[in-house]
Amino acid sequence: MSRPMIFVMFTRPLPRFVIAKPLAGGRTGFYFTVPTYYRKQGCTISNESLGSDYALACGDDGDGGRAAALNGLFDEWRAMRAGEPIPSIARYGTVDWLFREYKRSKAYTEKVSARSSPDYERTMLLVADTLTKTDDRIGSRPVRSITPRGADKIYEKVIIGTKGKRLRQGEKAVALCRKAWRVVQRLYPDEFDNKTPNPWEGVTRERRVKNKR
Repeated sequence: MSRPMIFVMFTRPLPRFVIAKPLAGGRTGFYFTVPTYYRKQGCTISNESLGSDYALACGDDGDGGRAAALNGLFDEWRAMRAGEPIPSIARYGTVDWLFREYKRSKAYTEKVSARSSPDYERTMLLVADTLTKTDDRIGSRPVRSITPRGADKIYEKVIIGTKGKRLRQGEKAVALCRKAWRVVQRLYPDEFDNKTPNPWEGVTRERRVKNKR
């Protein structure tokens, strides 16, 4: 027999689709939960535990935090399903979207220093703005369309520079993409190809001769 779900009365405003539940020690946990109605319509945005910190989960007044990001994704999904134009360049499920979600994750906000952040941004833009044979931006392509062979080709394009091969830049791109794919795939598994969830694993990079000091 399943245990009944217990909710808690919470006096502060909760964002859309966020519920509060009692935790051990008198704390309150917050959870983003997409209603079954939208699941049946094909919504693949994952339910997510938002932790017990109200400000991080919901913002100062219930209109921010991680919940705001998830509700923004929901609005994009609903608009896209209705055929409405989406003003954001980061369309849901694309490589642009993947990088955006990676930058919102704890793996980025808590692990990447302010000093390193600009370099990460440049590398993400370099990959996203790389053009395919049909002149499409890689950033506009769905993440599930990036295959291991595709990742190899992106790497080959990234290392081409005006003054020769940029092998160090290629190393950064592969490492960053591998990490971003791993982090976001864990949060949104339905948006990735289950057969190759991380096409950047195993990309063969050209050997770079490092300068000796």
